[in-house]
Amino acid sequence: MKQEIEALPKTSEPMKANFTERLACLDAFRGFDILLMIFVNYIAGMKGIPFILRHAKAEMDTYTITDLVFPGFLFIVGVAIPLSLSKRILAGDSTWRILKRIAVRTASLLFLGIIMVNEERFSAADTGLSKELWYFLAYASVVVLWNIYSKTTHRRRHHFYLALRIAAAALLVFLVVIFRGRTEAGTLTWLQPFWWGILGQIGWAYLVCSIVYLLFRGNRTALMGTLSLMIAYYIGSSHGALDFLGPISNFIYSGFKIVIHCAIVMAGVLVGTLFTAGRDKISHKARSLFLLLFGLGLYVSGILLRPLHGISKIRATDSFALVTSGVCCLAFMAFYLLMDVLKVRRWASFLQPIGKNPLLAYILPSIVDYLLSFASWLFHINVWRVFWLYLEHGGLAGMLNAAVVTAVILLITWAMTRARIILKL
Repeated sequence: MKQEIEALPKTSEPMKANFTERLACLDAFRGFDILLMIFVNYIAGMKGIPFILRHAKAEMDTYTITDLVFPGFLFIVGVAIPLSLSKRILAGDSTWRILKRIAVRTASLLFLGIIMVNEERFSAADTGLSKELWYFLAYASVVVLWNIYSKTTHRRRHHFYLALRIAAAALLVFLVVIFRGRTEAGTLTWLQPFWWGILGQIGWAYLVCSIVYLLFRGNRTALMGTLSLMIAYYIGSSHGALDFLGPISNFIYSGFKIVIHCAIVMAGVLVGTLFTAGRDKISHKARSLFLLLFGLGLYVSGILLRPLHGISKIRATDSFALVTSGVCCLAFMAFYLLMDVLKVRRWASFLQPIGKNPLLAYILPSIVDYLLSFASWLFHINVWRVFWLYLEHGGLAGMLNAAVVTAVILLITWAMTRARIILKL
């Protein structure tokens, strides 16, 4: 490949940034991953589902299409990090201002993750509200609070948007204060991070990789070294070689294997550096060659390390991180060649708006679920049965039913995105 791409310059002065055109493949890839995510969530637990559409068990040394969904999202989060941060650096934002933005986004993801994981502990009797109403109001507050409102010079409209956000924030605080849950042992609890949830895990990985990117100013040699260090850290921790680090090692390695999620995001960060502002002179051929070699390199590395811990999503092993990162990199290359090189984009016109609004797409199934549950209580009929005619049957009928419901959710997301209801942390 051509010479190593130079690190982004340190500067406190605004620069005339030659921003690249927004990657069409970025939103399409993310939209496709969201489509898979919603579909596999709906078929989870159904009978008669092919193995390739179920999560592989922890003891299995393999992965399925379903196992690729979460790594796909982590990978594309990584790709977006350089695109976002490099623009802010070149626009003259101070490091402190960028760090504050990273901290706010991380805290928001952790907060939403905690809300979602505490659903299983929710106690209507102790809270004083039904679970359906509490979570519907919480998600509605999230939509209002994190929606991107159009810029306006109209004072009344500006004040209206501000009042909406203040009201949503107040309602969310009230809901958090009154929340009560029960553990399996019957102990009364408030909202607490007994685990971080999907959004929380994304938040931690986003935080670490964003700071690493800023620290090295996008230097790909340093980023590649950091990725290798993450994998080495996992291997060392797995065999007790890093026990001397005490609580630090326990936090990073145990629990949710944060370092493995960071490794997948870091692989995406390396890919994202190919498309950052000011690097327009890199040819399609050079980018494609890197994506091909990097993807194959990750995959082969994962296979070579496979005898150590196997490929397992549940155990979040090193081989799983490398193999799935390789698959994601090669899949991203296919999207890039098709949409940004050959300009064949019409087929993904439905996916791109969804990819621009991932947070809404993620929480929308829950919002719809609680709305239908409330309607069922209000009208004394099981509204869900209109949608889930074949839920209990599973098999082909169940999968077709899940595909229809997935299409409905995506259609709602698409319509809300077109109506400029876009959530951004």
